[in-house]
Amino acid sequence: MHNDHSIIILTNPERDTDLSYTEKIASSVISAGIDVYTDERFKGRLTADVIYLPEEELLEKHAGAIIVLGGDGSMLDACEKAAPSGIPVLGINLGNLGFLTTMDKTETDKLPQILLEGFEHGFDAESRMMLTLNIKDSDIDKTFHVLNEVTITSSVCAKIAMVELKCDNSVALSCHADGVIIATPTGSTAYSLSAGGPILDPALEAICVTPICPHSLTTRPLVFSADSTLTASGKTNCLSNTGILVTPDGKEGILVSKDAQITITKSHLTTKLVKVNKNRFFDILSNKMYHK
Repeated sequence: MHNDHSIIILTNPERDTDLSYTEKIASSVISAGIDVYTDERFKGRLTADVIYLPEEELLEKHAGAIIVLGGDGSMLDACEKAAPSGIPVLGINLGNLGFLTTMDKTETDKLPQILLEGFEHGFDAESRMMLTLNIKDSDIDKTFHVLNEVTITSSVCAKIAMVELKCDNSVALSCHADGVIIATPTGSTAYSLSAGGPILDPALEAICVTPICPHSLTTRPLVFSADSTLTASGKTNCLSNTGILVTPDGKEGILVSKDAQITITKSHLTTKLVKVNKNRFFDILSNKMYHK
């Protein structure tokens, strides 16, 4: 059960170095009668009457919403943590491009009203598909739920990765490249876009695979049904280190052997992103990419 009159504020202190935006938002929200939880690392640095908790306990409060102050990296981390409980996430952009964030730092005066309306009538939120990544190797058995992408790359700088990707046990891609990106529609505007992949409407459910600098003019991006099971294997073309790196949502890469089992499927979890100003995806895309 969520407490519909409380929020969690997750702040990237590298983006809000003096916590001035955190202070402003917390004060205005508390003035509207909403409780605010935030990280105990900020104790003594805020004058607002917030409730401090250790980071690992914040998501256990089952608040009505999570407010993220930062950029897309901060949003990815928050969305991964929020997905199991289904708490809606609203991002305030303190970074650069900010595809996942829906409010600019100059718009925060609207926040108390948006929250009160959301608590009263339910938040207007988009449900975004996520991927489940499972890695099995000799001493590794790990599972991740990612919102943007999984990358499989060479483990040695300037060396080629030889990657094979199967879709439901049929070989769909075999390439020599710097690696491949396996992305959700949400992630299609991130690393995949930079590598030449297609832009997918985030309302779709699909899996996009984009080779990174392939050494073939005929190797092109692929889009699969969200119901597909993708399995990958590969190695680095280097005698001293044949392993490859598997990286979920830009976090620290996991070095695995050429015999590792790498499986990517649609996750049972979704991310709920609060919509603000009723902006359509392609309006946001146009504004952020072409009218900066």
